[in-house]
Amino acid sequence: MKSKTIFIAYQDDLWARSLSTYFHSLGYRVEIARLVSDIIRRIRNGKIHVVLLDDEIEGVKACDLVPIFKKIDPRIQVIVISSEESIGLVKRLRGAGIFYQAMKPVDLEEIRSAVECAFEKIERENLKEGFFSFLIPKMVTT
Repeated sequence: MKSKTIFIAYQDDLWARSLSTYFHSLGYRVEIARLVSDIIRRIRNGKIHVVLLDDEIEGVKACDLVPIFKKIDPRIQVIVISSEESIGLVKRLRGAGIFYQAMKPVDLEEIRSAVECAFEKIERENLKEGFFSFLIPKMVTT
């Protein structure tokens, strides 16, 4: 993976800029969006690897957005930053395929660690696919 891109989809502009500055200082490429349509368009472009997602954007809950993101790009890793602690929400988020859920107020070290682990997972999956690709059966045409 050439460039590690973090996508911050966060409702609060101040926190989005703070997270952006923090991750940029760590050497990541950072993009920010506050509109659902922008988020979907950028994920479709295929250059987004990890998403930091607020628990609600434009009135749409994270548990409703994650399945859309995963349908567009199954490899994308989504870290939800949530203020709600209900078991029902946690089950819905996990069922939707999030990588990690962090709680507000944001702990930067916790988020940094989750982002690093998400990129490690992506690299492991890419390595596994590249190394063992010859073992994957392919359709033989006659």
